[in-house]
Order: sequence, then structure tokens, then C-alpha cells
Amino acid sequence: MNEKIYSDVYKKVDKLIKEKSLLISINFKGITPWWGGNYEGRTSDKVNETEILGRLRWFLRTVYNRFCVSDLTSYKEAESKVSMYLGNTKNKSIYTFKVKNTKIKNGLDYSKLQRIKLIESKQKSKDYEPKDLEEFTLQIYRNPNKSNKYDEIISNGVLITLAFLGIGKGANRGFGRFYPKDCKGLSICDEVNKGDVKGVFNKFYEIFKKVENCNKSNQWVDSAVPLAPLVKEGADSITEINCVIGNIRQILDIIQGSVLKSYLKVNSYNINIRDPGPFIHTWIYGLPRHSKVPESYKKDGNKIKVDQSKMNLEKDELPIEDEQVKELKLMGYFELIDKKLKEPRRQSMFVISPVFFNNSYKIYVIPFLSLKDNEEEAKRLVHKGIHFNKNTIHLVGVQDILNMKTNSNFNPYFKNKILIDQEVNLAKRKDNLSFGNPKDLIESYKNELISNINKQCLQYYKQ
Repeated sequence: MNEKIYSDVYKKVDKLIKEKSLLISINFKGITPWWGGNYEGRTSDKVNETEILGRLRWFLRTVYNRFCVSDLTSYKEAESKVSMYLGNTKNKSIYTFKVKNTKIKNGLDYSKLQRIKLIESKQKSKDYEPKDLEEFTLQIYRNPNKSNKYDEIISNGVLITLAFLGIGKGANRGFGRFYPKDCKGLSICDEVNKGDVKGVFNKFYEIFKKVENCNKSNQWVDSAVPLAPLVKEGADSITEINCVIGNIRQILDIIQGSVLKSYLKVNSYNINIRDPGPFIHTWIYGLPRHSKVPESYKKDGNKIKVDQSKMNLEKDELPIEDEQVKELKLMGYFELIDKKLKEPRRQSMFVISPVFFNNSYKIYVIPFLSLKDNEEEAKRLVHKGIHFNKNTIHLVGVQDILNMKTNSNFNPYFKNKILIDQEVNLAKRKDNLSFGNPKDLIESYKNELISNINKQCLQYYKQ
């Protein structure tokens, strides 16, 4: 956001503040690197209030989905409750957020992180790298003419959002975490600073249910929208991983590696990184997931130029024109809707959070699960890959892959061209990650995520 836009926004915020009374003023310190973008996409030197408010709003909707709402087909009911005090396009918010005194420090070099290297290879600039944000002050004001009913939900919800859910780019993968330097008087303050994630969520839920007087126990398997995580055992419960490392760059690399298809190939399936893997369902970890079709490949020591227009196309009976598939210069996941390929966007169900305590980091997996929407998404998703040794483009439906295990024609299904022979043999190495129904798959991929984080931690300890 440029200076003029900032100036205009702050003038409006200051006007609103004059009409409201201060609820809390908290100084936050940076725990993991800040990767929030300005209007050009470059990493900003300031924390935007809308980043905090948007993430808080999303979190509160998941809490309403878990404990209050009856309609789990959309966010509509939860949003109607949140908008009562955080506002919407029709109603003003009771609360106004203002960030002050942001300080950036000369921090670590994050350019070697896998995700950052990819960004820099495209942008050719360090302006897009994360920054170490030393501290900022967040002030929250409330309209004095409105009830204080939601004050505890807002003030404590903000602590959870900034400390454990993160803001800015890469928030689901560990970036943008901030701890309060002074939050005495807030119910969950001590638990936050001790890194007691389960204790924080448990106490917040008690406060929330008391304020809202709702005590449902909605289940993720019945929902098309994400539900806030539980603290007891189960697929949708928070998991603490016994991995303690003092190096934040190493922690972020471990987190990033754990959700990559390349890591799953080598460490889960024990196959070569260049082997095909349409049966590895990384869409569960969030979308989009693309890679560019390479300009060339090597065969028998010779460099062969890639020309998709001259390649064969295997697409089973998927309803799409060959030309559209061949003209697409990307591989990976797409939605097939109305005979057209569209880019899918889905937030990850798994927030992987570095939690700071005693000068070291632990990793927590914080799941916001839902099933019904993922069942529908599996029906829309297709995966495009290229077998260069066969001069063939391979387009396959995700649901078709999932159904293979339960298909009575499982053994002779090679004829159906759902997967090629090589892929079938590779997929069977991890049957529970390759085939089945979305519910079992989500549970399996959560367990595999935890396992792969542990594996990387052990490798780090051995270094």
C-alpha cells in the first residue's frame, strides 16, 4: 500500500477512533518472519489492520461453525453472527483496529528457504523476501454506545490469531507469528506466552461458549465449512509434535518440505523424485499446486524440445477438448467445470505453527477440517501430468483414482487408462495415501504430515 493510500486510510481510522473508547493496547514482538505484502505484492514494512481483522474474522467463523450454527453447508450463518460486532458491507463494526509503532530490524537471510527461492526466481528481486518485524502496537477501540458483550472474544481471539494462526502470506506455513509483550489481564495471556496451545484454545472456547451461550458439538464429517480444532484426541484435534529446534529458518524449511509432493515421493512412497505421482493427493494440503511444463527434456543424452501439440493425450472419458489441455503450459491440479479447466483455490485445512518458548520452537499442527466440500472438490479436480518417455499427456480425474481401490475391476483397470502400469505399482506402495474415500484420505494425510515433520526433525538432529 503506497503512502497516499495509507494516509487516507489512517485519516478515516482516526476519525472512527475519536468516536470510540480504547479497549486494549498491546505491544507484539515478532516470533517468525513477516511476509505481508503491499499493494504491489512486495513485502511491506507495516502490518495492515485488515490482515489482522480478516484472519480473526475467519477464525471466529470456524468457532461458530463448531459450537453454534445449525447450517454447515456454508459460512452464511456463522458470518451473520460475526458481522453483528465486526460489521459487514451493510453494518459498521463495533470495533476499530489500529496498528502503530511498527519496527523492522536487520534480521536473518531467508532467501535460501525453498518457498522464497521459488518467488525470487520469478520476481528477480529481494523486495519479495520476508522480513524480521521487531514489534508493533495494536490498539482496539470499541464504540462506547455499544455493549461490551464481545470484548473478551475479540481481545483473546486476537491473541490466538497473531500468536498461533499467523497473518500475511504463508501464515498457514509458519510465517507471521507475533507474541504479546504485555497482555496481563487477558484470560489466555499466560498460556500464550508459555506456548500452551491446547490450553489457550480450551480456555478461549470456554469464554466463547459462555458469552454466546451455545454448546453444540458439530462434527467435521458433517460440514462443508471448516470447524475450529478440538483439543482432545482425533483427526480434527491439535497435535503437538515432539520437535524442538532453535533455528527458525530450519523450522520453516521443515514445515514447507512436509507438504511438498517431492518430499512425499521420496520419504513416504520411497520412490524417485522424478517418478510420476498423480496418486499423491497433495490437494488436501491446499491449492493451487502447479508447475510449468518444461521447455525441453533429455533423452539418450539429447535435448528434446517439448511440443504438447504433437503429444498423445490420455484423458479417459473426461469431457474436455484436447486442444485446451495441450495449450495449457502448466501441470498439476485443475478443476474441470463445464468442459473447461479452471484454476482451483482452496485454503489449507492444516495450519502448521511454530510455537516459541524457552528460546526454541516446537511445531503444532492445527487442523480446521471439513468433509462435504472436499468430497465435492474431489469430483471436480483433475490432474495433468506428462510422460516424456511415452510422449504422452496424462489427464486423470482425482475421484477416478480414489475409486480404484473399491472398483471391482481393480486388477484389470490398466485397460481403463486411469493410471499407467508404472503408476499403479508405485501407488500401491502407500495404499492408504493413494486410494479410498476423502474422509479416510484426510485423516491419513494428517498422520503422514506429522510423520514427515518428525522425520525431518530427526534428520536435523543427526546433522
